[in-house]
Amino acid sequence: MSARVAPANSPPLGLVSPFLLAAPFGLVAAGALLAAAGSDTFAAINVPHTVAITHALVLGWVTTLMMGALYQLGAAVIGGRLLSERLARFQVVLHIGAVALFTWSVAGWRTGLMPAAGGLVVLSFALFAANVAHALLTSANHSLPRLGAGLALSWLGIAGGIGLTFALALNQAWFPITQGRLAAHAHAGLAGWLAMTLLGVSYQLVPMFNVITKAKPFHGGAVLAGTCAAIALFAIVMAFDPPWPVRLAAAMLLAAGPTAWAVDIVRLLRSRSKRRLDIQGRATIVSTAFLGATIVVGLLAAIGEPVAPAGEPTRLLLAYGILGIGGWMGCAMVGNSFKILPFLLWYHRYRPRVGTAPVPVVGDIYSEAVATASLASLAGAVAWLAVSALAGSLTGLHAGGMLLAGSGLIHFAGMAHTFLPKTSSRDVPSRVPVVHS
Repeated sequence: MSARVAPANSPPLGLVSPFLLAAPFGLVAAGALLAAAGSDTFAAINVPHTVAITHALVLGWVTTLMMGALYQLGAAVIGGRLLSERLARFQVVLHIGAVALFTWSVAGWRTGLMPAAGGLVVLSFALFAANVAHALLTSANHSLPRLGAGLALSWLGIAGGIGLTFALALNQAWFPITQGRLAAHAHAGLAGWLAMTLLGVSYQLVPMFNVITKAKPFHGGAVLAGTCAAIALFAIVMAFDPPWPVRLAAAMLLAAGPTAWAVDIVRLLRSRSKRRLDIQGRATIVSTAFLGATIVVGLLAAIGEPVAPAGEPTRLLLAYGILGIGGWMGCAMVGNSFKILPFLLWYHRYRPRVGTAPVPVVGDIYSEAVATASLASLAGAVAWLAVSALAGSLTGLHAGGMLLAGSGLIHFAGMAHTFLPKTSSRDVPSRVPVVHS
């Protein structure tokens, strides 16, 4: 079930825009770190440099985009009230500083600093969760986005708690962090927090932006509930470092929900009234294609050494992370960002002039060319990096890192461009907001 959109509930532009403007620099940082990766990158997935890259991508890029999106969607789509706008403004400053400090401490494996930096990251999570949870609790909409966001916030707390425990364990030598335990933490964050959010909000944004009025999701609630249960089972099983047949069974169960979601999304897009795909529609298709590749590589990674290229399981794990974080989640969030920020700009800057003078529609506010370049450069960088990881090419990873950093700069340019003054592409004053252009 979709929620009823209430644009009048949109938060201030200055609350959401810092998240969307800052996030691309997490991608730039990850690209720069990849460009400087050493030969130990293929030795194990948990070497410090790789862990730093992962956190720059997950916390600095995708999570920051997701936070900005949920502040907007929690009020305007889910229909609740944020706990405090002032708290959100403080949280973005705390989040950016905490993620930068934590990524730097991990890159240098500064175990004495990691617990403090990780604590600041978890504090940012707690402030964000309190704000968005208040919006969910004060909403009367019993919708799929609300369900997905609620489940995702629970996983954000779990992932943050596990991560902080790991940082303390490294500092105090409490227990070894095995590959299985690391996988449990990673999937609590990637599948629990990020994927659950993406699954939930997509059931609202894809129909809304592509003008889908007749088709409905077949099994949205079952997808969200089933995926949540599968993540919990996967994390518990992996924490015990099971043999590959058990890992594969858990991975197949984990893949079932996103696969059913993809079938739903493709079916919805085929029934759209808006025939020309804009940046959000194209990003959804590219993102869904990357999900397919992520599932295939992820199942192979669950088997491990018997099917790994050159018998090196790390190659599969690297490619799996690249495709899932950069391809599936990253491409989807880039496409959505070029709808969320332009709409907020339209609503706060141009809506008051509707009916008195020609005003730009949402499609006039962002550059279609830059948005397309942002999506294409990201998709190209992810594909290149995944192939390089599978081939065990360090040179390829270095080149891919530079492509990734360039994609982040293009995305930032696209976000910054929306703030430039715009003119209407129409000859008459707009009478209604156009959110589909």
